Amino acid sequence: MTVWLNPDEVARRLSVSRKTAISIMHQMPHSVIGGTVRQRIRVSEGSLDAWMMKKSNIVPVINTGNRKKLTRR
Repeated sequence: MTVWLNPDEVARRLSVSRKTAISIMHQMPHSVIGGTVRQRIRVSEGSLDAWMMKKSNIVPVINTGNRKKLTRR
């Protein structure tokens, strides 16, 4: 069963505003429900998880400098 999320739920999960959540939702596979005047956008929970994994910043830790200086500090 697919869980569909609205902009308020996406905003709550990402800790952003509703307007930011809507712009983020347009970057991932989404579904538009409604007519021509008022359109409601929805994304699946799987799409949100995949987008978050793609956008995560995994940076390797690189130690620079002399080991002697690093241990003294």
